[in-house]
This record gives sequence, C-alpha cells and structure tokens, in this order.
Amino acid sequence: MRKIVEYIFCRDCKKVYFYLHGGPFFTLRNWQEDPFATMLYNEQRNFILVNYPIVYGNGGISDYRFLKEYFLEYKREHPNTEMILLGESYGGYLASLFAGEYIFRKIIAISAFTSIAYQELFLSERSWLKDYLSENALDFYTLCRDNKVNTRTIFINGSRDSRVPYQQFLALPFMKKFKVNILPGFTHRESGTRLEYVVSLIKQEL
Repeated sequence: MRKIVEYIFCRDCKKVYFYLHGGPFFTLRNWQEDPFATMLYNEQRNFILVNYPIVYGNGGISDYRFLKEYFLEYKREHPNTEMILLGESYGGYLASLFAGEYIFRKIIAISAFTSIAYQELFLSERSWLKDYLSENALDFYTLCRDNKVNTRTIFINGSRDSRVPYQQFLALPFMKKFKVNILPGFTHRESGTRLEYVVSLIKQEL
C-alpha cells in the first residue's frame, strides 16, 4: 500500500495541501474514499494524501515522527511552496501537533481531539486509544500549556460528537494562534447537507 498519494493539478501553483485521514486502522488508496479528500479533488487543488504508519503502543509518536520527516523533506525540496495541513479525527489530532512547528502556514483539524487525558476518561472508544497511543505522546493541550503553538490552527468539531466531546476544548487557554468552531448538534462524521456545511466551512479557510 502506498503511503503517499499525490494529486498535482497545477505544476506552477505554489500551494499544496496535505491531508491526514482518520482511523488509525486503515489507509487511503485514493481521493474517492474520503469526503474531505474528495473536496480537495473536486476543487482541483494540489494535494497529497499521507498515510501514517500503524504501530500499536507507539501511536502519536511513530506517526508524528514519520510525518515530520516527510514534511521537512518536502519543504526542503519545495522551499517556495506554501504548505497547508488538514486532518480529520485521529488525523486531525496528528495535524494539531504540527502547530508546534514552523512547517505549515495553516492547519485545519476536523473532529480532532486536543487532550489525550480527556479522551481516555470520556471517549466511548477509549480502550483502543489506550492500546494504540504511546504513554509519551503529546497533544494540543500540552502545546498550549507550554506556549508552543506557532502555527495558525482551526478546529471544527460538533457539539454532539461522542467520540470527541467538545468539553475538552473548554480547557484550552485563550491564544490568538488558534480558533475553535463548535457546530451545534453536529456529530463526529456527518453526511448529506450537514457534511456539505462542514465542507463549506473548510473551503472558507483554504
């Protein structure tokens, strides 16, 4: 299975989007398999699907290290390209970790958790999270606490998301580098007109 799937529509354009899918127990083979990848494809934006490794017990660290190495190499090879990162659910969690770096101009995290401790207490699927993540994995809350949020980060989450309860966002200290958009009544992965609305919000940030 390919870890990297590229869709480059304009070779002269100096903006590329990177997308991290949810999961973490699968990979994306093409844009048709994910609604947000489909959005980028339909918009004819240059984008790259990045499939992170699946390593039980070392999640959050092995994934982050793999992604960071890839992103830094891409930045070295394309120094004049504006890089924007999107991620959903677990992929959104991973995306938010890069707020502590100086790689991307902007990060968009959809249905992403910001606190591992909160997730392990209240998440309905907390058993796999504890098995998958490393005990040393960081989260966005840690970055905020240590004043290490360096990249503009936008969170889009639903108020009725049982997988990522919105209350964890209330614990984040105020910082100008990020904003949280809580959608009333929305759940973790919507469909139909509600999904279209989420997509429209993301387009506004692209």
